[in-house]
Amino acid sequence: MPRLLLRKFHTSIIAITLLLMFTTIWESAAQKTLSSLSGRVIDAEGKPVADLKLAIKPVKFSIGINLDLKQRTPFPSWLRVGTDTEGRFAFHNIDPVSSQFTMFPEHGSDYEIISVEIGDITVYSTAFRQNFPIWYGKLTFAVEPGEDLQNMIVNVKTPRMRIRGRVLSEDGTPIANEQLWLKIKSFRPSPSGRSGGGSGRNVRTDNQGYFVTYYPRGHREYTLRVTYQGMFAQSEKIILKGGERHDDLVFVLNNIERKKAREAVWIVNPANGNAYKKIRCKSWDDAKAKAAAENAYLVAINDEAEQKWLKELFSQNVFFWIGLSVPENKTSWQWDNGQPLTYTNWRADQEPDKIAIGGRKGPVAMEFAAKRWVAIGPKSPFLPAVKHAILEKEKINLPTPKGIK
Repeated sequence: MPRLLLRKFHTSIIAITLLLMFTTIWESAAQKTLSSLSGRVIDAEGKPVADLKLAIKPVKFSIGINLDLKQRTPFPSWLRVGTDTEGRFAFHNIDPVSSQFTMFPEHGSDYEIISVEIGDITVYSTAFRQNFPIWYGKLTFAVEPGEDLQNMIVNVKTPRMRIRGRVLSEDGTPIANEQLWLKIKSFRPSPSGRSGGGSGRNVRTDNQGYFVTYYPRGHREYTLRVTYQGMFAQSEKIILKGGERHDDLVFVLNNIERKKAREAVWIVNPANGNAYKKIRCKSWDDAKAKAAAENAYLVAINDEAEQKWLKELFSQNVFFWIGLSVPENKTSWQWDNGQPLTYTNWRADQEPDKIAIGGRKGPVAMEFAAKRWVAIGPKSPFLPAVKHAILEKEKINLPTPKGIK
């Protein structure tokens, strides 16, 4: 009689949870004796589900810092089939080892496996439930060597409230079969305004870079951020009502180290031969100190052509400190490097005769969008936003560091 071998595990991750595992006792004795598996897929109403992609994923159970199920074989070698118009499927040439019966892509399907029926036995999945690790409750089993298991009934349904995303590298390659850190913030309306909070968790992508989370808990506004090996990406705001799901998020990861390396590059202006770069800083004084440490100075902008070149080069929507400050007691204006002020690009309300910061010396920054100049006094609402500066060096020839494109 054909048999499907199942084993129960008990462990505490969030609570004492049932883990259904394929047994591996047949691996050494019958690795070459292949098996088969067939059945039907039906939805919650008992109707067949056609054109559903299924896969057999060989896995192994590992115990480390976290319990986990690792895939045994490369993705291209997985057995994959699709259901016909009657919801029927058949797998042949199955290795009798621990495997998972899963969708393809694992997290990219519009359905989720709720249970499988084998004769009078029904085995339930917990993978779709809130607060359960996604990998933990997937149906994992092994068919006896050489057996032909028939008439399996696979029950599926469309997911309840969830968010699904796909994670890609900068070149569009999926971040496949990897563990990521997912941070979720949520807000909901309240009589006193918005209230909310956040949580973080590990999630694992499938072989196409998809992940799912069942964090959503009703009508709220959500923002997601994924982090992986020094790279990160953040979603736009998502508004979900109770029972809704969002399945179309795409995260393209930015390499933080590469970004820092790019920011460290000096770029030569061909018009004047001077070199420029942007830095992060805590204040105008901190920016000046960092400039001096590099034998440079905060940028002095001497004509419209230089201003336009800087605006195009440093187009990010952030404020930049520049090497200009409001003089004390109406003394003459000059750049911090001693050059005279021969060109200005003030914001309309920041003409020199309109600047009022208590008669004291105050630094000047380029605003985040139009890159007009604005004086930043100690009570300016813009002061906390100025975290960058532009440095300048005189007529030098600096090679581009290796690995920077």
